[in-house]
Amino acid sequence: MKNKIQIVLLFLTLFGQTAFSQRKLSPSLQPFAENWTYTMVKSMHRAGFDMPTMRATSLVPPQGTNGWQLDSTKTFFEYTQGWGGDSTPIFRSTFEYPQPDTKIETNFQYDLGQWQPLNRSTIISDDQERLVEVIAEVYDTDSQTFKPDSRVVIFPHGDSPELIDSFLTALWDSTIMAWHILVAHENFFDAQDRILESITLLDNFGNPLIFKEVYAYNANGENHLIEEFDISGNDAIPTHRTEIKYVVDGPLEMLLLVAVGDSFIQKSRTNYAYNLLGAPRKQMEFKWNADEERFYLFKTTDFAYDSSERLSTKGITWHTREERQQTSYGYVANTNLYVGIVLNWDDDLFDWVLESKKYYFYSGLVSVDPGPIAVQPLEFSPNPTAGLALLNLEGPADFQIYNAGGALVSSGQYQPGDLLNLVDLPNGLYLITARSEAGMYSGRVVKQSR
Repeated sequence: MKNKIQIVLLFLTLFGQTAFSQRKLSPSLQPFAENWTYTMVKSMHRAGFDMPTMRATSLVPPQGTNGWQLDSTKTFFEYTQGWGGDSTPIFRSTFEYPQPDTKIETNFQYDLGQWQPLNRSTIISDDQERLVEVIAEVYDTDSQTFKPDSRVVIFPHGDSPELIDSFLTALWDSTIMAWHILVAHENFFDAQDRILESITLLDNFGNPLIFKEVYAYNANGENHLIEEFDISGNDAIPTHRTEIKYVVDGPLEMLLLVAVGDSFIQKSRTNYAYNLLGAPRKQMEFKWNADEERFYLFKTTDFAYDSSERLSTKGITWHTREERQQTSYGYVANTNLYVGIVLNWDDDLFDWVLESKKYYFYSGLVSVDPGPIAVQPLEFSPNPTAGLALLNLEGPADFQIYNAGGALVSSGQYQPGDLLNLVDLPNGLYLITARSEAGMYSGRVVKQSR
């Protein structure tokens, strides 16, 4: 139950009635954020903000909880032997904890037979473990030292674990050897700690821009409308509005409209769906086609959970690019992430192709063996089947079923002796993947009616 609570709390932090709005940059600010430095974008993303080039809305499993301290990570790319062995590691991150409230993350890239530093971030938290500052540096190969690059400062709201009063972002100016504030943002709350208004000041190459957002709430206390304005002197010019609908578990739909003259036209829409336990299971993103006067689906994110209610897979489909990617997660000591496996769908092979594996190492604890994870054949009886099949698995496993287009059509938990149920699926070829304590499995089964 604790894992379920962690996942739901994380989701509420990103999508809660008040919190999800303040952790999204205003629509007017997002185009400018696309050109921010990598370290600043990552720092904002680390603080829970949904950035245009680094989305925060996809759940990420915990890394280092229950007293476990993350020591390092290592990422492998460019596999040439299928899923059976690791390639040369490409990226590595190390973590130091000089003080209880401070963590230093250093990132490296493997090049010319050695690890080359890329950047370093000093992450500072308050006594409630809320992130309050990130100072990022980039590595200068000429001087072989780290030099300041960006800084993010966050001021939490009271004792709230997710609400913030304000934040600042700054870039290092090497000419004057000082921080130059790029963005200053402030939220204003009512007596119920609901955001009523926010003001954002952006320094656009010496030209200050001011954006204002006004929040409205329905009878249930849910933030159902956000109106945005450009402030020019004493004038407030409408630019965007976001309309939000809710279900019991959280937001159902977010509709973004942009001002054109005296009216608003639709720009994008995001829909959300939840499982029976209230955890997110699907996020669908649409864009408006003005010529055809309709929304088209361009991205879908599916979340699946294991028998312990931990996030087990995250699948992303880019519909306009006809690309699919799946990330599978493995855990150690119940809640701590120890591996993330990224797979890309190959239409020609009708199978998932391994892209990368990222291992997580924890200091001062029982070591986790990051050895190669081989995929074992998954067999079915009978095959072809009219709808029910027995799997050759000796223990419990979490499974996913994909159709011939690589789309996830079903998932669940399998117990020895259970029958895999394909009765409600159309006839055709399906790929089944499964994960158990014994390893990973993959196989194909044909569904055909008699």
